[in-house]
Amino acid sequence: MKYKMVVADADGTLLNDKKEITVATKNSIEKFRNMGGIFTLATGRGILSATPYINELNIDVPVILFNGCMIYDPVNKKILFEKYLSDDLYKLTANLWQEGRHNVDILVYSIDGIFVNKISDFIKSYMAIEHVKCDIVDDLSSLNKIIKVLFRGNSKTSLKLVDEIRQLSDEPFTCVQSDEFFIEILPYGVTKGSALVKLCDILDIDINMVVAIGDQDNDREMILKAGCGVAMGNADNSIKNSANYIAKSNLEDGVSDILEKIINGEI
Repeated sequence: MKYKMVVADADGTLLNDKKEITVATKNSIEKFRNMGGIFTLATGRGILSATPYINELNIDVPVILFNGCMIYDPVNKKILFEKYLSDDLYKLTANLWQEGRHNVDILVYSIDGIFVNKISDFIKSYMAIEHVKCDIVDDLSSLNKIIKVLFRGNSKTSLKLVDEIRQLSDEPFTCVQSDEFFIEILPYGVTKGSALVKLCDILDIDINMVVAIGDQDNDREMILKAGCGVAMGNADNSIKNSANYIAKSNLEDGVSDILEKIINGEI
């Protein structure tokens, strides 16, 4: 096989729209690993919400979490890399949202959990789908050691709020879109791509021997940095234009198809 490691996004890539990993995909991952390949995840999810899939696939190498803010060793349950938003930037973000001028939900992520100011219908659904618990905090600006902030709602509304934060902040930050309705604020310079470079160093793997697969804006950097960047068939054209190869969609076992092509020497 030309490529030694495959790194896949979870939602919209590895998972179908029911948040399931299909039998075909599991079989292809097992075949790839039995031939000496390494398979791991690069997801916006945190430890709790990624763990069911890590366990389902018996992943025994580090995974990229929080869109690159963390590299986590699931075997030893050890954080190998982590980066936080600065307290000043986070408090500015929380206070601007708490002014109530932007009609979007907010989720605040730390190692200790996910925090919201109320349990809306969306939050109830989110907790059920993502297998997580959100804790209510009256004053979100009181929190610290925050990894990322997620705005959920109309993306244009969320991006207006992000623009306000940029105008008022003394420091830069990274902003990515991880879903049609999700806009995320991350520490400056942190992407799945930057984390992929670190992961390759940790595993002593040449990044040119890596295939990275994704479907959203937050996958773009790792698609560009990997030896072979793959966009799912359900990805936007802008993501497809960044890729070396276009896979089938996540409803057509796109990850399985890519793995089989790697195994057969077609990629």
